Amino acid sequence: MTKNLESILRNAEYIIDNANNLSNLEDYLPKLSEFPDILSQSNAKFYEGIKRERIPFREIKEYLPPHEIINEECSLIGNIKIASILNDPKKSVSNVIDIVCRDENRTIEQKDKIIKYSEMRGYEYRFLPNNIYGYKLNLDGEELRIPNLYGIYFYIEVKLPNNRTLYIVIDTEGNILIRKSGLERTLYFENFGLFSIIYKFFRYKEKDIKDLEEYEKYRDKIEEIINKGFSERDINNLRSLFGDEYTKIIKNWHKYLKEHPGSIYESLNNIFDKLFGRINYY
Repeated sequence: MTKNLESILRNAEYIIDNANNLSNLEDYLPKLSEFPDILSQSNAKFYEGIKRERIPFREIKEYLPPHEIINEECSLIGNIKIASILNDPKKSVSNVIDIVCRDENRTIEQKDKIIKYSEMRGYEYRFLPNNIYGYKLNLDGEELRIPNLYGIYFYIEVKLPNNRTLYIVIDTEGNILIRKSGLERTLYFENFGLFSIIYKFFRYKEKDIKDLEEYEKYRDKIEEIINKGFSERDINNLRSLFGDEYTKIIKNWHKYLKEHPGSIYESLNNIFDKLFGRINYY
């Protein structure tokens, strides 16, 4: 690593050490904007300091029921969000529970509610360091860990009575994610269920296709999620998030429909028309 990069990191020690306690992110944006270049020019490697696994939704519902622990203006995202809507106890979900809140106060209130619930049920818990997710690199002979998330957030490890370990991530809209390719912002969606479905068409890995196929069994509930649609606020966030990459979503969606005739996701064409304008899908 060049001396210039070392100097930038040394000058950013406060930001790195206090990544989960930065309430005025715009003040730190010039320094944070330098991080992607640092990571791309160094031997930095992304790592997770937790053990991910998939578990049945019933185990989360039994010990940390979403309807009891999730505050208004905060939301689960991903598989667990959809599993909670479908109320499918057998659905396999991650033991990492992602929650996004609309502002900093709600994030703090959400953290307090989960801690209070864990204490009431007698669960062992602890807060994890802000660099449990991040980049590892060598700085002048020392290993440095740079968090990939900046703003107000919490990582909480909860030990359940059934010997399962859950990792709860409570994030705030507007927080900044560091990638080697640039900066991204955490976004909050009023219809996180629909966002979670569309994101599967964006990522479209084997596990996403499998999830989409499993959700087909719940046509009425999936149709309800789709028919709810997006608010104007959600639409603006989606356009900001995907930009020109929306074509990737359309391509994968089209491919899925060809392989699954009669799919419930055919009705997404109305959503996509509103999001991206009328497109020749076929």
